[in-house]
Amino acid sequence: MHTPKPPPITPMRRRVLALLLGLGAVPRLAMSANKELRIVTAADPSAQRQMLQALRLRYPALLAESDPAVWDAHKNAGPVVTLGPAALRRALNADLRSPLISVLTSSQTYRRLAANLPREAATAIYADASPSAQLQLIAALFERKVTVGVLLSDASAYLEKALRQAAQQYALEILIAKTDPNHDPVRALNGLAGAQVLLAVPDSMLYTPDTLRAVLESTYRRGMPVVGFSAATVAAGTLASAYPDVDDIVADLADLIEGLGTSGNDALPEPRFPHYWRVAVNENVARSLGIAITDKVRALGVHPPGRSG
Repeated sequence: MHTPKPPPITPMRRRVLALLLGLGAVPRLAMSANKELRIVTAADPSAQRQMLQALRLRYPALLAESDPAVWDAHKNAGPVVTLGPAALRRALNADLRSPLISVLTSSQTYRRLAANLPREAATAIYADASPSAQLQLIAALFERKVTVGVLLSDASAYLEKALRQAAQQYALEILIAKTDPNHDPVRALNGLAGAQVLLAVPDSMLYTPDTLRAVLESTYRRGMPVVGFSAATVAAGTLASAYPDVDDIVADLADLIEGLGTSGNDALPEPRFPHYWRVAVNENVARSLGIAITDKVRALGVHPPGRSG
């Protein structure tokens, strides 16, 4: 009788097996500021210098490397934090036994990269603000019931439930059009007839720099404001966006790390959207569209303790 060969043991499979077999022996993960924090950075960490400096102020014993294999000699020394999708991808492909905490990676990208991991292996604070934060911003911008249009592809369909719940919470109408990422998103806007504002979600299948520019040109001609998904999209021409800045991310990460193990449960929390966020506004776009930006809008957000804006 022919016995089928078992599947090859890839680095990711080894890591998953190590985590599953060693869960009972993993020490408590709580970490104080005087203990080392291990960071996997981008291949060129210069772009992440501001984030690393802010983290070093919180964790002076921080160790940063672009090659996750360096941490092989530090097994079970607490979680490893990855900065951005490239660092997360390299860490997932390395044979690390430590749990991972991802930051600076969008919810869409994290879900794709970590889809096959057990819950015990990794968690994330997403780079994008929650649908609730974005719709709270829209409600504050217009101060009346408006219809929010959203384009979703299969890759961002997981956002629909949260979008509908947030729209109900903030007394907004929502109009969602499903579209194939191979279709022109400008044409897909025709499915949002009746929407008074477009919420662009972080969907890399729909919004590339070129397609976002085309969408902004089309909506501007229609007098339709666009709320983006990052400070970068605001600089590119969207009206506004809720987003976490560096200090928000560092404070959020510290909350997560310092809470590990303190409740008697060593399990990593579920991946989530940021707790802390603030608002970016493109004042030129607001003036062009005749939208008055109030101090209430500028002050909107959830700020870390000790910081008001």
